[in-house]
Amino acid sequence: MKKIVLLFCVAFAFAFASCKSTTQETDNGAASLVDGQIEAEDDGSASGQVESAGQSESQDTLASVESSRQAAIDAGAKDMYGTAFAANDVALEALKALNDGKDHGKEYSELKARYDALAAAAKAKKLKERIDNEGLAKNAQADYDAGEKAIAEFDELVAVPVTPGQTLNKKATEAYNAYYAVYFKSYKKFALEERKNAVSKKKEADAVKAQIARKDEYKGCADLILKGDQQFSTSNPEGAYNSYKEAAANFDALAKDVAAKRAEAQKAIDEAKAKVAASNEYAAQADIEKPLGDEPVAGIEAEDTVLLEKDEFENPEEKIIKIDESVQGAN
Repeated sequence: MKKIVLLFCVAFAFAFASCKSTTQETDNGAASLVDGQIEAEDDGSASGQVESAGQSESQDTLASVESSRQAAIDAGAKDMYGTAFAANDVALEALKALNDGKDHGKEYSELKARYDALAAAAKAKKLKERIDNEGLAKNAQADYDAGEKAIAEFDELVAVPVTPGQTLNKKATEAYNAYYAVYFKSYKKFALEERKNAVSKKKEADAVKAQIARKDEYKGCADLILKGDQQFSTSNPEGAYNSYKEAAANFDALAKDVAAKRAEAQKAIDEAKAKVAASNEYAAQADIEKPLGDEPVAGIEAEDTVLLEKDEFENPEEKIIKIDESVQGAN
């Protein structure tokens, strides 16, 4: 009898979902923006593709279902797919209330797969919105079109009560992965372009000997390129793009500042040389008119007097930090 009640509750919950619209938008009529990017690492770098989870033949527990439910909430599924989410909750509460001492692993697996599907679909819609806002679709149009098709199919499937959770999860994952491909390819392209710019700005800094004039700042700029290379090699193209962009801006500012100060110094040197030349001309004329003879004169140094210690300059070429023209794994 309790088994019949459970099945009735589940069927009722899914039927309730089908009588409503397939999705619910947020109050402003659109899914919320992805915060920076889909998170996977502590520094905010982009995650890899979503993996389909919740196999129907597995024996999941209430704890695993609750975990998937919370993940779906965190992804925004409760707002974007409110009716389907509510139907899942009704079914879950009915299953928890059954308390017949039997193993309901398969039923829990079905609910877990549905929560996982809603989470993946919500992530897909957030990523799609970001792609649309940034105009990224043109960088991988085929992937974008595949994502559009998959998310539309998911919205149709989630409205049908008898659609298996694993089918929903597979379709939602397909949509997310297609949109993720657009995002990843776009930022990989942007990162490579920005790296070329950063290397170019570094060469400008090298040309004005910034590696000698401002060693610490110069090294900090070079380290940003190396940081970007590390991010690029670990499949974090957006992080790499941001590092390269910062490096380019910093190298540009450094090169311009050092060049300006060198120009000021050269101007002062030229002015000093002009004064010395004028003084020499005056002295030569005075020597003709009123020669001093060979006796030393107070205030005038001997011809071989050393006024300044000899400068020992570093070789600028030896201080240049070597950066490869291209980053490994760029192809």
